[in-house]
Amino acid sequence: MVLPELTGCNTLRARNALLEETGMAVEFAFEDRTIRARKGESLLAALVASGELRLRVTEEGEFRGPFCGMGVCQECLLEVDGRCSRRACMTRVETGMTVRRQTNRVAVEPERHDLPPGRWQAEPARTPQIAVIGGGPAGMSAAAMAAHSGADVLLIDERTQLGGQYFKQPLAAGDLRPADIDDRQYAGGRELIGRLKASGARQMPGARVAGVYEPMDLVVTTGTGTGLVRPQALIVATGAYEAAYPFDGWTLPGVMTTGAAQTLLRSYRVLPGRRVVVAGNGPLNFQLATELLKSGADVVAVIEAARRPGLLAASSLLGMMTADARLTATGAGYLALLARRGIPLVYGRRIDRIESGGQGNRPQLRVVAGCLSGSDTEDREFEADAVCLGYGFRPANELLRALGCAQSVNPASGSMETRRDEDCMTNRDGVFAVGDCTRLGGAAAAQAEGIVAAAAALRSLGIPMPAGNRKVVADARAQLRRQEDFQRSLWTLFRPAGNLFAGLDEQAPVCRCEGVSLAELKLAMGEEPQPGLAGIKRHTRIGMGRCQGRYCGITLERIQAGRKGSPLEETDLWAPRPPVSQIRIAELARLEFPPGESCQ
Repeated sequence: MVLPELTGCNTLRARNALLEETGMAVEFAFEDRTIRARKGESLLAALVASGELRLRVTEEGEFRGPFCGMGVCQECLLEVDGRCSRRACMTRVETGMTVRRQTNRVAVEPERHDLPPGRWQAEPARTPQIAVIGGGPAGMSAAAMAAHSGADVLLIDERTQLGGQYFKQPLAAGDLRPADIDDRQYAGGRELIGRLKASGARQMPGARVAGVYEPMDLVVTTGTGTGLVRPQALIVATGAYEAAYPFDGWTLPGVMTTGAAQTLLRSYRVLPGRRVVVAGNGPLNFQLATELLKSGADVVAVIEAARRPGLLAASSLLGMMTADARLTATGAGYLALLARRGIPLVYGRRIDRIESGGQGNRPQLRVVAGCLSGSDTEDREFEADAVCLGYGFRPANELLRALGCAQSVNPASGSMETRRDEDCMTNRDGVFAVGDCTRLGGAAAAQAEGIVAAAAALRSLGIPMPAGNRKVVADARAQLRRQEDFQRSLWTLFRPAGNLFAGLDEQAPVCRCEGVSLAELKLAMGEEPQPGLAGIKRHTRIGMGRCQGRYCGITLERIQAGRKGSPLEETDLWAPRPPVSQIRIAELARLEFPPGESCQ
């Protein structure tokens, strides 16, 4: 893969000069400074490129920076042109913006001039034959197949740019460097996006599904209104979000997920920092480290929770090679490059704490990595100005659970996985689930599942499929079998050397949003009679924050399962409640339903 050197690009002076040369510069105000940004990039990318990582301010006066980079964590909330709670990672830069840091107090003040004058009108209900939620590999694959076969398809995606988390694409309106930032991942995304656009599928970009109701009503909000989508068949492809475990310092500015760093780099050509530590569990971290290294960053170390591969890993590697030789070779290439460049690959460890060593916008971070198992008990320490965390993923299955789609617990991860038949249909008639929102299987499996589900949805609606597509479906089923074998071998190889959740710092914040520490959580869990998760939530407010329990819930479930002595069932978890994604009260308060419609 060839990426441009960003060593000069990511310095403010060089970046501004290049923006001027290409005519892509726009300016906006952030606090007391003027920031020159790249037309079309996210507000978050512009701020990080300008050295601004301290964004939101908690009620306790603590700074928070970008964490997930995909609109889930809500840590990058800013006040934009007097409107509060704008996610920097999902907001495009516009000339003349006035942007300020947001505190929790600002977030509850009345918004002024937030909506166009007058009352919003509910948009007429859309009634496509097939609705697809999610514009990543699975969703685009499903929508393209169904629309190509003649179905009326509507693709709903929260992002304005197709591709999802895997097929992130660079900005369409030119690049800071020539078109030399290409690889198979970019090319695969471009090809699938092109196929979707050629299929005739309708799209709703920048639209959020706030809730689902019987029989199959989707409440969808856009930048101009809120309305209903009532499909005859529904394909859910909402993907996954990155998991994390709590440790002292994981809320510091400069600490972000691997996915957030990849979005900054691959979509906007912005480095998360000059000196970067990558830590976690799984191959994505080695890919990111390689891309950062090629892009001019100083990769200080890669900290991996799994053991260093040895002779016992031979069977896993053979299984991976047999299932997908190209993907295995790509991963091996990452490791080889990092080794050639002398990057420390630290196995069998996790981050125990991160300490901040400065007061600037981009403070220096001291990373302390502890051993998960074995005789080497001495801590390893590293200095960096950015730390990227990748400890696996959790299915974004809130809509599926709200629809009543049956779930099963994965004993290894503790996460819920949606039950489906061989056609990816759930126990709900007409509802199909594909990709990582059901179980974690990777982009290749997600694309294959999209094809299989689309074929089944067409069949359920009596829509004939072109003869040529039958082989495509057969090939997709074969691909699924191979990818299942690949993933099984992969995660045998990357099994953590110990329990990531064992021995956590009692004072570490478990709930980023509400500031609940592990000690406070354990105190609530130890009360008699022992409360369930709902009782713990009432006692501590854990899970009541803006991320809706997506990060703290992982730790809480792990601890509760340990006390119970067995994995939790779905009935033990918090019930999914609308809105499953954030929606402003103003959007509901000013909503007018047309005659014959109601919000019940």
